[in-house]
Amino acid sequence: MASLVWYCTAHGFGHAVRSGLVLAELRRRAPALAVHVRAAAPPWIFPSGVDYRRLIADFGIVQQDSLSEDLDATLARAAEFAADLPALLAEEVAFLRSIDATLVVGDLPPLAFLAAHAAGVPAVGLGNFAWDWIYAAYAAQRPAFTRLAEDARAAYGHAALLLRLPFYGDMSAFTRIEDVPLVARRAPEDRAACRAQFQFPPAAKIVLLSFGGIGLDRFPYDRLPALSDYYFVVTDAAAPRLPNLRVLSPQQRGYQALVRAADVVLTKPGYGIVADCLAAQTRVLYSDRGAFPEYPILVDALESCGPALHLPRAALLAGDLGPSLDRLLALERPWRVPCIDGAAVAATRLLNLLADAA
Repeated sequence: MASLVWYCTAHGFGHAVRSGLVLAELRRRAPALAVHVRAAAPPWIFPSGVDYRRLIADFGIVQQDSLSEDLDATLARAAEFAADLPALLAEEVAFLRSIDATLVVGDLPPLAFLAAHAAGVPAVGLGNFAWDWIYAAYAAQRPAFTRLAEDARAAYGHAALLLRLPFYGDMSAFTRIEDVPLVARRAPEDRAACRAQFQFPPAAKIVLLSFGGIGLDRFPYDRLPALSDYYFVVTDAAAPRLPNLRVLSPQQRGYQALVRAADVVLTKPGYGIVADCLAAQTRVLYSDRGAFPEYPILVDALESCGPALHLPRAALLAGDLGPSLDRLLALERPWRVPCIDGAAVAATRLLNLLADAA
């Protein structure tokens, strides 16, 4: 029986969400396929029926919160990971051989490609950025990132193929690239039905606060009651209970329905939330996220594909949201939503590769 092993980066939730969408499509089309997931994201993000094991497959970029990265902490984490890598790699190689793995997919931890190469298993990447590009962007500030970029690039050189998603950075480390459409969640119901699903006020101006799996502890919730024209929603169990703030569980399998129910999503640009907002045609008020190289690419996607507006970080952290929300809701800009069937396209390509390898 064919078996597929999927490795997912430990950086945020967006990679796990899109990986889960492709895996769900694979499970639907090939229910007999043995699927093994190695990820740090919680198991509820992935479809049922997969063999899940928690694994911190890389060190990514250490972040203080969803808006700020910590480069020194990243280098410290990288050193710890490098010390553990020989044992971790040996363990993964032994695992791939023990299950007679047919194909490895990585989004996009270098470990996936190192392990697959050592085990003699073909490996495929899926993503819109690679860590060699990210690390190289920080080398001017911290020269030690040069070595991290070189190591990641060498690992990606073992990949047989990259399925490249839209809104991508430099991915020239991969020798063979095929473009696939956006992988995105879309609620089948209209906005009114999604609001009813969560029992939101039907006529309210709803703002979804979305800061990913890392969160934003600095958010000034105490300023929200002054914005009585708006009804805010957050999936942060630690958020306070306020008259115009609805606090929902972080474990939202149907997060796309929340995005569709909202008039505005207040966020920092990451692939997952950008894809969700475009699919739902929900306006985006976005704030800065530091020097992360993916940021300007995703901002360009938001600005060119639909109504979106920048909120300076100082205004976000001061709770000065009202003027920007008003301007965004009045903004007239047509939606130009790209094709979002990337999960189906990627699943088809992976199944063909599995068939060829069998």
